Amino acid sequence: MPTRQLEILRLYRDLLRYSQTLKYTDVDFYLNRIKQEFAKGKLLQNEHEIVRQIEKGQEFLKNKRMI
Repeated sequence: MPTRQLEILRLYRDLLRYSQTLKYTDVDFYLNRIKQEFAKGKLLQNEHEIVRQIEKGQEFLKNKRMI
């Protein structure tokens, strides 16, 4: 499996694991939103946009874990 796909899969799994730590957020809403975003991302063709979306997801996790 190419490195980019592994990176995306790792991000997806990390976001799903993060959902298990949520206390004040509707977990179903969060999970549906993650699934929607990854479904939209699957259609992306531009490498720059793909990298941008990956970085956006990683930054989200980084910021949430610091709190």
